[in-house]
Amino acid sequence: MTNRKPWHEYGRQSEEKIHIDKIFSPYGFRYTLEAASSSSVRREDDKITYVNKGQFYGITLEYSHDPELPPLKSQTVKSIIMLVFREGKSAEEELKAWQFWHARQHSVKQRILDADTKNSVGLVGCIDEIAHNALAIYWNPLDSPAKVNIAVQCLSTDFSTQKGVKGLPLHLQIDTFEDPRDSHSVPVYNRGYYQIKVFCDKGAERKARDEERRAAKRRMSTNGKRRMEEMYHAATERSEFYSMADLSKPPILFSPSEDPEKSSVTGLEFGSELPSYFSTSRASPLSGSVGTPSIPQNSLTGGTSSGGHSPSSISTTHLLNKLNVVDDLGVEHQPPNTGQSPNSTLLVLPPEKRPKLIPPLSDRIMIYVRQETEDAYTPLHLIPPTVTGLIRAVETKYKINANNIRFLYRKSKGGILAKIDDDMLKYYCNEDVFLMQVMVTEGAGGEDHMVYDITLSEC
Repeated sequence: MTNRKPWHEYGRQSEEKIHIDKIFSPYGFRYTLEAASSSSVRREDDKITYVNKGQFYGITLEYSHDPELPPLKSQTVKSIIMLVFREGKSAEEELKAWQFWHARQHSVKQRILDADTKNSVGLVGCIDEIAHNALAIYWNPLDSPAKVNIAVQCLSTDFSTQKGVKGLPLHLQIDTFEDPRDSHSVPVYNRGYYQIKVFCDKGAERKARDEERRAAKRRMSTNGKRRMEEMYHAATERSEFYSMADLSKPPILFSPSEDPEKSSVTGLEFGSELPSYFSTSRASPLSGSVGTPSIPQNSLTGGTSSGGHSPSSISTTHLLNKLNVVDDLGVEHQPPNTGQSPNSTLLVLPPEKRPKLIPPLSDRIMIYVRQETEDAYTPLHLIPPTVTGLIRAVETKYKINANNIRFLYRKSKGGILAKIDDDMLKYYCNEDVFLMQVMVTEGAGGEDHMVYDITLSEC
């Protein structure tokens, strides 16, 4: 006789479930996320809440003293709010996943977790951005609750280039320390966590509506399966964090190393790209980088200077007096006569103004799009001017996963609908203006695999 599975295991996926030991107590620290929980999570699993990428959600931090425990050592405590992976990854795997995500961003300053400082209340001092995925706040739990508004800037599907991969569940984790002075030398006093999944384009609301419809069907069922509704957590308007028993595991805080190539575009708006035809190597013969003249002394002196002096002892003025500088426009600049001795001052030439460069249409084009809900047009830079370049531009500006874009159409003023191809973009679309319509449908993999059909209608 074959062994039958327990009733609560039917319909479940074969993946290994993660169990986290918890502490249940009416006292101590409590954290609440201002977002509704899911209604389709089984009771033996942790609750989950769906949030939208880039949307701010409030987190309330409260404290209730346990009369059987001694009071807190300090009136002010330190709480670190962070985004970490739920799955049992090693520290190296977590860092590789964050590095993979960071490498696909267009600015080294793009954070994983942001805070709205203006609308946060009950804090002592400022919010510290201690890592790209972590924020530190200080508050007085004996005085009043604290509230901080946070936004997650990565999607659950951002950690794989494969199409159709299910998004990774993430944890919002809060570590609170009694002593706010140094969190590295003191143990964690309390650790709370909550499981979230991050969607784009209001996907959290669509997911919640779909699950509510399924929950309503379960409640309306009259075929004797009254236990079906009891299998799931009831949906709540606010999501209360679990209290984790394990306080010893150190969290992974991600702070990327400075990338010189990305650092050059940190002044640009996020989502923009550094044009490839603005080559950073096109500086004057004396410049190591744009606007920062430097002298390759070994090449000028043959490795040693006359008189036995080291190359570093030769002043910039002395070298400039021996050279004629020719800028990018072919204009020769004679060294100025300062009337001072060669070694008495350091001369720094201002960078020459660069002539305006217009790239050929074979390298890139620009189109303007807006949705019906938008007042202003958004420029899309197509690099290269192909369908791939268009998909990449839409992904950058509208945060739509490129792997989920199925069809691209162009609709003329006469109502003719055609599929967009490379030739159409290259020869007929530069600086055209379009009204963009995005149709979202559920893919073969369910709600987690939305596909997008995009239509660009001529204005």
